[in-house]
Amino acid sequence: MSHTTLTHSKVKLLLLCPQLNVGSLVDAETNIYTKREGEDITVGCNLTFTGSRKLLCKEICEGNILIDTYRDEDQRGRYSIKYEYRYLKSSVLHVTITKLTKSDSGLYTCELQKDWSPISKDNFKIIVTEGQPSWGPRLL
Repeated sequence: MSHTTLTHSKVKLLLLCPQLNVGSLVDAETNIYTKREGEDITVGCNLTFTGSRKLLCKEICEGNILIDTYRDEDQRGRYSIKYEYRYLKSSVLHVTITKLTKSDSGLYTCELQKDWSPISKDNFKIIVTEGQPSWGPRLL
């Protein structure tokens, strides 16, 4: 019997964004998830505007693109997305990462883009902790 824990917290952050060439402070709400190495995670990005182009990126979507697609469902290696359109509500881009490693820790950005509408973005942070050793005593 395996015991899986998922820690989720919501943090209000005040960020300085020099990489965006913005000299102002950006107020952003970031969901933070903690999982163990080897586990899978699925996160829902809430996106205000509709869009046909879906992106999943590590950090920002300039050179760190993990998925770039016009399809409602797509997979690239351990990363997959599923788009859920919601009429009169925020749409959701479900992001799944399988077999988490320590290098998966960090900030991720989800984006929806359409030629004539504003870019809709959401982000989340994953903290991957060391997995439970398969030997020795275990806490139950």
